[in-house]
Amino acid sequence: MNIWKSWKLQTKLVFSFSFLFACSIILSGIFYYYSSVGELKKQNLQLLDTNSTQISRSLELYIEDMEKVSLSVFNDSLVQRILSENGTNSDVEQANLNQQVTSHLLNLSISWPSVQGIYLYPKENPEMTYFWSKRSPYVGYNITQEPWFPNVQKNLSSSFFLWPTVTENTITNFLGEKVFSLIRPINQIPTGKRIGYMKMDMEANVMKELVSYKEYGGKQDSSLFIVTDEGNVVYDNQNVWTGKVIADLHVNEIIKNRSIGILEWQGNSYLYGAFRSEETKWTTLILKPMNSITQKLKVIRNTVMGIETGILILVILIAWFIATGITRPLRKMVVTMRHVERGDFSIRTTQSDSRNEIGQLGKVFNQMLDSMEEMISQVYVAELREKDARLIALQAQINPHFLFNTLNILKILGRRGATTDVVEVAESLAHLFRYSLYDWDRTVILGEELNLIQSYIKIQTYRFRDRFVYEQHVPEDLLDARILRLMIQPLVENAVVHGLEQLDSGGIISITVQTNGDNLEIFVSDNGVGMDRQIQDRLNLNLSEVNLHLEHESEHMGIALINIQKRLQLIYGQSYGLSFKEKPDGGTTVVLVLPLRFE
Repeated sequence: MNIWKSWKLQTKLVFSFSFLFACSIILSGIFYYYSSVGELKKQNLQLLDTNSTQISRSLELYIEDMEKVSLSVFNDSLVQRILSENGTNSDVEQANLNQQVTSHLLNLSISWPSVQGIYLYPKENPEMTYFWSKRSPYVGYNITQEPWFPNVQKNLSSSFFLWPTVTENTITNFLGEKVFSLIRPINQIPTGKRIGYMKMDMEANVMKELVSYKEYGGKQDSSLFIVTDEGNVVYDNQNVWTGKVIADLHVNEIIKNRSIGILEWQGNSYLYGAFRSEETKWTTLILKPMNSITQKLKVIRNTVMGIETGILILVILIAWFIATGITRPLRKMVVTMRHVERGDFSIRTTQSDSRNEIGQLGKVFNQMLDSMEEMISQVYVAELREKDARLIALQAQINPHFLFNTLNILKILGRRGATTDVVEVAESLAHLFRYSLYDWDRTVILGEELNLIQSYIKIQTYRFRDRFVYEQHVPEDLLDARILRLMIQPLVENAVVHGLEQLDSGGIISITVQTNGDNLEIFVSDNGVGMDRQIQDRLNLNLSEVNLHLEHESEHMGIALINIQKRLQLIYGQSYGLSFKEKPDGGTTVVLVLPLRFE
């Protein structure tokens, strides 16, 4: 949250727009991708289920036709006759008989080019075999060499049974063809006595046309299996497992659970559709790799993500331009406000031609500055006039007050006839008036103010003679400090009149100047009668509560003190002024505090 607060408005706007858009496209992309995958799974599973069922039905029809061919062999009179004989024929007779049977079996199978061979095994003469085959078996071949013979009694609970694909084992001198077989017992007509067995071999390649499975699109990546319950593969469309046993693909469990679904085989995930034929006892299993389903969607997903990334970049740029259009005028307005904060009310924010809210805000802001400048000008002029009027009024109060005290001294000296002293006092008085009449609210250096004090002390010396002495303790580097005119003289005058007037001798008036940080502190002390603590506290309280806007203050405070306090606060502010400080050895100390300045 703190990081978010520290971001600029432009960054927040761009990030917000980009984040919301990115979230929307990512979430919609994820939803679209997984919903599409789910829909494709559903469609493919339905298609696999339909195809496996149709292929199984086609196999059933083909096996039914094979059985019809086998029945024609079963009912043939020649077949019935040769299987019923007891094997007492001569060699010549047996050779002729074999030739007749071979020719007759060829005629029966002529319309079935996929028939690899038809074999007849007499029960009474197991060493004898009659056959027609595209390739002759080896000499001495008989029923005992057949892999199905040990299980013949178990499998003959029905009229026939099918033997899964194997490599034909009756062929000599070269590798045999892969064939699957239809096997059935042959019974004597009409007694029903079993007189032999018949085996019809079919080329396994006939399955290519019989169970052909065409997929949509150019890539044919599905695997089709015709499998027995024991896992023997009768046929697979990739010619990898035909005639073999799949040990790790449990067809019975697959069919038992569901006819469609998802399975793991050899480390890969497949969709499957399976159907078991009750006629053939074979299961048609079609496997569709999952990655073939998602591969095209991944290409589409990546393409869409590329497009959305480009759109996101475009959105970021648009958001940046919009945010810049909003924040640039605001930043200019902030700069303008900072100038206003520093007191520059003449500056104006640049107004755009836009009529939107930002443009209206700039216009209203400039109008506000115009109004503020006008109001501040009016208030400032009024305050200056008020301040000038008050300074003039204060000056009018100080001058008569000081003149009254000085004229009293001249009157006393005149009565005594001290003409020379009158002249010196008059010159000192003239100095005082020249000093106080001009630039009354301007500052002077401290040295000039102390010279004024010397003129004042000279006047008071004629009145009090040797009753007090004057001391000043001022560092040389502070003589150039700037202070207001007539700040110290009224304080010295109060010390003389109120502090030392009742003393016959031994009076001391001292001025001490020092610095305290950025302030200049002037101490005016006397060792006169002083004042008690309550009066001192009340005077300090009254000085701190002087109202600059009132013409008259409490009569318990001297006019000089009030005037000094008002002048200081009018010029420097209310944090400066006068205060009384407790003096342990008696007398009074007044502290004058003003800012330390040299220019």
